[in-house]
Amino acid sequence: MVAIIESDCTGCDLCISHCPFEALLPLLVSPPERTKAKRPVVVVEEQCVGCLSCIGSCPTQALHEIQAPPSAITSPLLHPPKRPVTEKVNRWKKGGLRWA
Repeated sequence: MVAIIESDCTGCDLCISHCPFEALLPLLVSPPERTKAKRPVVVVEEQCVGCLSCIGSCPTQALHEIQAPPSAITSPLLHPPKRPVTEKVNRWKKGGLRWA
């Protein structure tokens, strides 16, 4: 799986187009304590399959691999955190990224 260091994310959105599973999405609203101008990207854990396609696209190395636990009993996917409110990304319609 992939995780993101939110404080290192500049909000450039380069990683979004590199994820074929739409597991990286920008937050709808930037957190009030955020010092950077753009809102950060978050990993939607239910969508991430751990293909690592996104890691090389990050200019600040905010994305990194996390190892899946050896036992499915301790998997973070059994009790995922509350999904953050994210912005929809238009990938294929008119004016979309045309990439994924």
